[in-house]
Amino acid sequence: MSETPPKAQRKSAIEEAQLVNVVLRYFKLAGVAVGVWLSGYLNFSPSWLLVGLVLYVWKERQGKRKKLQIEIRQDTARDEQKAILARVEDLPSWVHFPEVERAEWFNKILDQIWPFIGDYVKDLLINSIQPKIQASHAHMASFVFTRIDLGDIPPRIGGVKVYTKNVRRDEIYMDLDIIYSSDCDLMVKLKGMNMGIKDLQVRGTMRVILKPLLSRMPLFGGLSVFFLNNPSIDFNLKGLADAFDLPGLREMVEDIIAEQIANIMVLPNRIAVPMIEELNLSLLKYPPPEGVLRIYMIEARNLVSADVAFVGKGKSDPYAVLKFGPEKFKTKVINNTVNPQWNEVFETIIDCKDAQVIDLEIRDEDPGSKDDKIGTAAIDISSSASQGTLDTWLPLENVKKGDVHLKLVWMYLANDPMVLEKTLKQVGASSELASCVLMVNLDSAKDLPRMKKQIAEPSPFVVLSLGPKSFETEEKPNTDSPVWEKPFRFLVHNPHIQKLDIQIFDKKNPKESLGDLTIPLKSLLSAPDMTLDQDFALKNSGLDSKINMRLCLRILTPENNPAWRSEGAILNTNSSSVDPPAGPKKEGTSSPDAAKKPQPQTGPAKAANSGVDPTIKKVEVTQINAAKPEGQVIPPASNTSPSTVTSTEVRQRKTKSSPAPAESDARGAYGRGRIQLTFRYSSQRQKLVVVVHKCLNLLPCDSDNLADPYVKMYLLPDKSSSGKRKTAVIKNNLNPVFDETFEFSLKQEEIADRDLELTIRNDTSFFSSNVKVMGVVTIDLSKMDVSKAATDWFDLHPEDSDDAEKPISVESDV
Repeated sequence: MSETPPKAQRKSAIEEAQLVNVVLRYFKLAGVAVGVWLSGYLNFSPSWLLVGLVLYVWKERQGKRKKLQIEIRQDTARDEQKAILARVEDLPSWVHFPEVERAEWFNKILDQIWPFIGDYVKDLLINSIQPKIQASHAHMASFVFTRIDLGDIPPRIGGVKVYTKNVRRDEIYMDLDIIYSSDCDLMVKLKGMNMGIKDLQVRGTMRVILKPLLSRMPLFGGLSVFFLNNPSIDFNLKGLADAFDLPGLREMVEDIIAEQIANIMVLPNRIAVPMIEELNLSLLKYPPPEGVLRIYMIEARNLVSADVAFVGKGKSDPYAVLKFGPEKFKTKVINNTVNPQWNEVFETIIDCKDAQVIDLEIRDEDPGSKDDKIGTAAIDISSSASQGTLDTWLPLENVKKGDVHLKLVWMYLANDPMVLEKTLKQVGASSELASCVLMVNLDSAKDLPRMKKQIAEPSPFVVLSLGPKSFETEEKPNTDSPVWEKPFRFLVHNPHIQKLDIQIFDKKNPKESLGDLTIPLKSLLSAPDMTLDQDFALKNSGLDSKINMRLCLRILTPENNPAWRSEGAILNTNSSSVDPPAGPKKEGTSSPDAAKKPQPQTGPAKAANSGVDPTIKKVEVTQINAAKPEGQVIPPASNTSPSTVTSTEVRQRKTKSSPAPAESDARGAYGRGRIQLTFRYSSQRQKLVVVVHKCLNLLPCDSDNLADPYVKMYLLPDKSSSGKRKTAVIKNNLNPVFDETFEFSLKQEEIADRDLELTIRNDTSFFSSNVKVMGVVTIDLSKMDVSKAATDWFDLHPEDSDDAEKPISVESDV
């Protein structure tokens, strides 16, 4: 008997969904009728009915408009030619721009492999993304994907533009017009609540960079992918999330999603994939910006009247909003005028001046309701960069009238400290303007301390502050040697007096610091290439606690000098297997032989060449180590002059031995997983302290191939209820993280006669047929050194086994 074709199954599912929608619509209308009757019965004001009617009408109109747009985009994705002939809106980029080429061959390949991509994405979301979300926070432990359907419509490449001018010979630049008008259906469940999205729509320009080109496979060293500007995003909400589909709330949800996408792959953020081991990943992932754009928002004229006046002409309360990637700037509000004067200045760092644009919106402030949009404009960065200064009036779009007056000033980045004084004179006493850009590549920290009375490892995060600007990293759970690998950039007013403040906190106790550091920016002015790349000793922290960073200072100037654009070597020329770049060789490049034989420096000479201000130890930073630390990721700064390009050594991260078991042994000797514990005996309090950290690769017990594990323990031979300890239940997780501490009252001489029994159980009902016991471990405390804190991994064995487990790897923490 032949199986039902997938399209027939999908058609049947659609018909069933339509029937369900009819039934749901009936009950919704019935509910409205009951609500009207109750409002009259309870003597509610009729104005409540009016408010509900307004919201209902608004939602219906928005729904019809969105449905029409989605149908048009989906028709274009299915048959582009037919859709274009029927409607000449929303055309792909190759129709408008002759230098953009069609990529139908790639779209046909993508259409053929789309079902396989759907299976891969489903497996990725369930096996990789879902566990990470569950482990990210205690409230997310019950998060599961209940439905993952990418639909039948794949993404399309609307056009491809390959750049042949103004690029090096050893790199390829491509711009892809991404059009994703999907019929996807994604549902998640969190704490019993179902929510999701459908009909996701994404449109944007994605840049792909292949560099450097090689004369051996895979022909290029690395791949960099990012959106040049914020992509346009639209979608429909499902389930409980549909309640947010109301004025104001929906915009908030869209802003949150757009912000998350911008933080991942909208400039300056990008996804970098190394293709060879010799690649300097930091230069591929964190290339220096091209410059800084100063935007003077001067005034506007002849704006439309958004507020109705009964006497005389209507006015507006205008203000301007500038959006650029993840950044947003807003002017002050000028009340009751259609010719506002703001006279404000904003500065933003530009990564790609030839392709990025700044979106400008003029809005009318309406307290208590959504602000009206009274004009838009797009600011072309390339024209201002080529002219240096551009003072112009821009006509506003999507309105009948209105102009805005802008002044754009392009600033280059210089690595010559002699330029600073001239720049400071130009800036003057204005606190709004910057003279420098500070680029911070935060790599990692090591040997962080633990808080008092805390055995478990910290979950550190970093707060970086310079002036009024501050950034906060994500937390790295349960580690004293976190790795962030995150870039941050600050606009600096005066590096002679400003300082970079760094503080590390524990997410479990964010009020107390794990360490801090203050770096005067003037120390960078005397450093080689105005760059410090090293380990910095933390203050108010452990004896060996350090943080690894790369600090690079660049001075803003209207002058252009090609020598200032030196990026350094993207390949490790120390390796004999690396090909030289295909681009033209620059003068002053050091030979590979010279790079292979670095001359070590000792004593005062080494300190003099380290580039660190000799007074820095007396100020804020202590024990700055100029030697190359172990485990570096970002290549050290060149010790040559700024105009000389030297070969740098690629650093491979060398992490210290982790307490986690090797991947080949992750399921343990019995195939039931492992558990991580910490023991310590407090002789002063006469208590045995046991910390249950986490489990790895537990057995799936439920029908959905998951489990709801918890740990129950006894201090044998006592098995009474008073001697029982129990962790919380972690829902739908085979790699649960508990991090719970338990204490047993016990005399020190009794430890040798006691065993600790732990049982990992699955939380099920009494009548359930699911597996209840996932694994057991019995620990002979006489063989454990509990005089100091020790963290061990133990194999789980079946319940009926008599084996007592021994730690397979130990990381002791005193």
